[in-house]
Formats: sequence, C-alpha cells, structure tokens
Amino acid sequence: MDVTLFPNDIFLLIIAYLSPLDFFLCHRVSKAFNAAFTESELNRHMLLSHYPRARELRSTLGPSDVDWTPLFARVAARYHHLRLGKPRSIEKLSLGKSFVVPKWARCYPVGIWQRHLKFEEKIAPFHYPDTLWTFDDGLLIFPSAKSQCYELYDLDAGTRTVIDFEPESKVVRRIRLKDRVLIVEWCEQEPYHQLNENEMVYRHFATAYDINQEAGVWNSKIRNEWKIHFLGMPLNSRDCFISTHSSTHYALYLWQPNRSAWGEDDPIEALAIWDISESSQYRPSEDTNGRAKPENEEGPRVIRRLSFADLDFYKIRQRSTPVIRNLEIDEMSLYVIEEDHRWLVGQQASHHLPRLHRVKSVGIPFAVGPRWEDDCGADGDVNLSFCERASDARSPGTAPCWRHEEFPYLTITEAVDAEAGVKFSARHCFMLETISIHLRPKIRMNGPGYEVSLQDDLWPQLLGKGKICGDERFLIGENTNQEIVILHFDRDISEEHSV
Repeated sequence: MDVTLFPNDIFLLIIAYLSPLDFFLCHRVSKAFNAAFTESELNRHMLLSHYPRARELRSTLGPSDVDWTPLFARVAARYHHLRLGKPRSIEKLSLGKSFVVPKWARCYPVGIWQRHLKFEEKIAPFHYPDTLWTFDDGLLIFPSAKSQCYELYDLDAGTRTVIDFEPESKVVRRIRLKDRVLIVEWCEQEPYHQLNENEMVYRHFATAYDINQEAGVWNSKIRNEWKIHFLGMPLNSRDCFISTHSSTHYALYLWQPNRSAWGEDDPIEALAIWDISESSQYRPSEDTNGRAKPENEEGPRVIRRLSFADLDFYKIRQRSTPVIRNLEIDEMSLYVIEEDHRWLVGQQASHHLPRLHRVKSVGIPFAVGPRWEDDCGADGDVNLSFCERASDARSPGTAPCWRHEEFPYLTITEAVDAEAGVKFSARHCFMLETISIHLRPKIRMNGPGYEVSLQDDLWPQLLGKGKICGDERFLIGENTNQEIVILHFDRDISEEHSV
C-alpha cells in the first residue's frame, strides 16, 4: 500500500511516527516517495515537529519565502552530529600576535588574578588569560597570521572581511564584540612617563566601532574613542582591569597595586560607567593635552564614577584579595560578578574561604540608587546538591550558579544558545575534564533532553585559554598552539575548500 496516496491529514498522522533519519530514508524508496517526501510544506511540518527552536525557523520571513526541503535536511544533519558529539569538520585559524614585530600584531594581555585551585597534591587553573579573538552572533574577529591583519569571519556565510582599526599604531590589550559593537582596548606604543626605576606608564584608550553589513559585505566604522585611564598604567601582570559593554554603555573596573612611597598597602581601585551611544570625531589619543576638545562635542561621557567610599558602600571593594571575576551590563545597571572557592590558593586568595563554592552578582544602577544582590553560597548537602534554581537560568543580575551545578566539577566556561536550547559546558575537576553538549530542541520537553560528551582529545584543542563560544551551528575555542579551533556541526569545511 502506497501511503503517499493517502489523504494529506492521514499521511501526516503516519509520518509523525517517523524519526528524521527514517524520513530521509523514505526518499530512496521510489520516485513517488521521493516526490512526496521532498515537498517543501511537508518538510516545514517536520522541522516544526522535531526542531521548533532551530535558527532557520526564527530567521525566515514566512512559509512562502523559502524552500524548506534543504533547510530541514541541514537542520536534521546538524542535530544528528550534535547528538553524536562529533563535528562534521574542524577548522583551525592561526593567530598573529606578538609584542615587538610585526607592528600590526602587537598585543599585551591584561593581567589576571593570582589564584588557582589546589586539593591535596592536585592543582588546576581558576583564572585564564584573555583571548585575542572575540565572537558574537556568528561573527568572529581575530588577528589572522595568514592574512597579516585583523579579520571578521562570518561563520555562517563563510566570508572574511578585513577589520582595519589601525593596529600598527597600537598595542592591543583586549578586543570584545557585542551587540554589533567592537571595542578595542589599547595603549600607545611609547610610554607616557617613567613611574619608577623599573616601570614605565602607558596611556590607555578604548575605541568603539560599529559593525554593519551593506550589500552582503561586513564593514566597520569608528563610532568614538575615550580614555580608560587618565593617568595611564604599566604593562605588567600585576595591574588588572575588567570591562564590559553593550551597544550604548561601557564599564571598567581597575585594580592596581599601591606603589606609594609612604608604605600604603591597599591597592588602587576605580569603577566607572560611560555612555558611548553618541558618535564623535574627537580622538583623545591625538590630543594629548586635551586642548583641542570642543566644548559642546557629543561623544563618550562618564555617567557614574565610584570612589573608594562608593565601592565600600556597595560592598564591592576588593582590596588585596580580589574575588571579582567579571562584569555584566544591561539597560539600566552594571553587575559585578564575584566568586570564591574553598580550594583556592595563591598570592591573592581570600583569607576567609567559603565552605565550598560561593558566587554572587551585585547590581549597581547607572544612576544613584540601592544595590541589587543575588548570592549563592550554597553549602551543599550529603548529595552535593547546591541550589534549586533552574540550571538554565542566565541573566546579568543572577549569580552564576551554573559554575558549580555539578560540584565537585567546576564549569569553567560555557556557550549557551538559549533560543535554540543548545548548551556547551566545559567542566573540570583537577585531572578530570569533559566538554558536554546539552540539547533541548523542543520548547516543551517532558524529559531532560539529550546530553552527550565530546571526545576527550578535544579539551586541549578548545580550552587552551579556558574559553569557548558558539551556538547550535559551531563551537569555538583556542588550543595551546596559538590557533583558533572551530568545530562545525553545520557543514563540512573540507568539502567547501575542495570545490
């Protein structure tokens, strides 16, 4: 009996029992089956049934605008490889970075806290240095050793574009892409003045670039520039600054050892928030004395600056044992994310460690107002459970409980595509390391979804800097050979390069 001859409503009831794999095997039964099972509207129905959270359903304009047959095949193949934990292809991009030559690749990473995990004789990292690449919503920006320039790589389209922010005249400290705004934090190549017999001070700036697409081509346009430290700072591993930004605001926390000749111990700390929404042609890096700045010039402006007293008031002053991990931001508030752990040791480890693991988010409004605090210092029970909060809760004002959701494993980094229901988690417990993929392709699922682990040899390929990024299509990390490694679950790069 040929089911393709059944009325459409009965035919749909029958194929509802087919898995995506069985559905595609039906293409091979006969010409009649192939014609029926490649019909566009039927493939849209299958896509809605099996993968309603897929990106293709969220980005298309309407049922009549696309051919759903190849789209369903692409999505089904993607999730097939995600469930297997095996990428379709692996791509590696060599990074160009140095401190001396070539000039375009000069960089000096920002210092990190001197804290690491130690239990009995086992040691594991707790903080990792920044990557000199950044990723957001399918766009990767990195210094390409092959092209000898900074490139924007559109991973979905497979195209690359030069991003010229004049790196030859800068020492890059950090780059970050978010909400289609690229922030380049940098300092001058020549020191500003001599701090002491061992250290030189460099003036630091941040430059914002709008990343736009015109006629299918990505381009960058400078929006504005501002000083991020009015006195400058040395280039060493002891001085640390942490920053974040949105499309309209930028925030920076600065921590520097006190080099006072009067023997003061407490480090210098500062926290400031800028409004960077307005464009400006004024470049403070080209006007060292500030005399050419127009009086009514629009551009970046500080809307909140916190003194030592303010930091004490909000209970976020770090002193000599900093626990701040990163900053988050939304439309109205800045959030200081703090973290402490029982097994932390090192020069800057706390003198009063928590029982197990403590994470906290402290919110500070852009305008003067009360603090917001979300604290998870859960002590755990006999089953090592921590908190009842949903494991998929993610927001700037929420304590990052996901860091310890599988204690004693520590989730050192994750890549979450919340809309697609896909989450990549990299966890370690000293010598035990695992990268897992969590899949919830349907909006409402009765069970926990699917969880698979990537093969063990991918940990050193992706976690050289303790950072992964990505979405349902690909996963990005960095190995120990100064290479960006991209796991493609969506397409086979080797086949494209061979064409």
